[in-house]
Amino acid sequence: MSDRVTMQDIADALGLSRNTVSKAINNTGIIAAGTKELILKKAVEMGYRHITDPLVFSIAGFSSAAAGTGEQFAFTGSPAFPARAGKDSGLPAGSRKEIAMLTAAVPGGSHFAVTTLDRMQHIFSSLGYSLTIYRVLPGEISALKLPGSMDPEKVAGIFCFELFNYEYCRMLCALGLPLLLIDTPVCFGREPLPADILLMENRSGIFTFLKQMSEKGKTTVGFIGNMMHCRSFFERGSACISAAGYFGFEPVRPYSILNYPPGKAPASFSDYTDELYRIFEKKSGFPQILVCANDFLAINVISSLRRLGVRCPEDISILGFDDSPESRFHAPALSTVHIHTQSMGTIAAESLLARIADNRREHRTIYVPTDLILRESGQA
Repeated sequence: MSDRVTMQDIADALGLSRNTVSKAINNTGIIAAGTKELILKKAVEMGYRHITDPLVFSIAGFSSAAAGTGEQFAFTGSPAFPARAGKDSGLPAGSRKEIAMLTAAVPGGSHFAVTTLDRMQHIFSSLGYSLTIYRVLPGEISALKLPGSMDPEKVAGIFCFELFNYEYCRMLCALGLPLLLIDTPVCFGREPLPADILLMENRSGIFTFLKQMSEKGKTTVGFIGNMMHCRSFFERGSACISAAGYFGFEPVRPYSILNYPPGKAPASFSDYTDELYRIFEKKSGFPQILVCANDFLAINVISSLRRLGVRCPEDISILGFDDSPESRFHAPALSTVHIHTQSMGTIAAESLLARIADNRREHRTIYVPTDLILRESGQA
């Protein structure tokens, strides 16, 4: 019997319905703010991880034992939002009714991915499209091949999530199919990718945070994250570096880890913490502020520094990015930048549908606004 905590376990612990718990975790539907906070806190306490829940994902051919073997995930409608087809569905002429999502990573562990995809699936299914998720394996990426189970003749449009190989994205652009990239590889020094691009706004929250820290007398800041991992990470690191220069901080690089994690990420939270601990242990000093590429890194950074006797926020202020559920219930509560995942999903679906309707229009890059959220870890 699996030891994995489920939504039903959380519902039973709180005396609530599973549907109410699902609304809180998936950020969908109407639910009282106090109830939502209670559910998310309980989820963190119980060690819940949002992975392949059967009422969220309809999965074909995946199990934990199948990792590394061409997984395919199918969104085919849900009890709340059944797929509709037929003459009233608004479908374009022809038989292409599949929206294909390509990713290099299973999306279930990311709150951002799950809530964004849930919104996209709602919109697609209401128009009669099915959403199928294909995991692109490393060998397929290096060979520039589509997933073996994907039939491009049946695909109306493609969008990419957590797929940051530049050459592979160029191959997808050359297919001629409607394409949307949700975040992209770092393309500086290379030809821009001819595709619609959707990103969250990565700079303003970091600028605002460092402006406030400067006004409180802070003078040193570093950035933690691999800036070449994706365009969003690059923009967040660049924002930290440029804001530090603008507001009169000391140079950022001596206090930064700009290539972490290098290549393949560590396998677990404890592995992250151990590796960061070893890196920090070799440093002669720490800045007053650390800006991290995402919340997961920030929480690991706090844990690693704690082992060295460096306290947050007493000795160092830390900012994450994503506003993950864990950020609210971590000790200390994490200052972060909130991504509007529902808006991301809506705009992503609308952008791809517009491209399907007219594949000749000019390519567009769209930024969705974000909000700075100040909590305990960012106090001076």
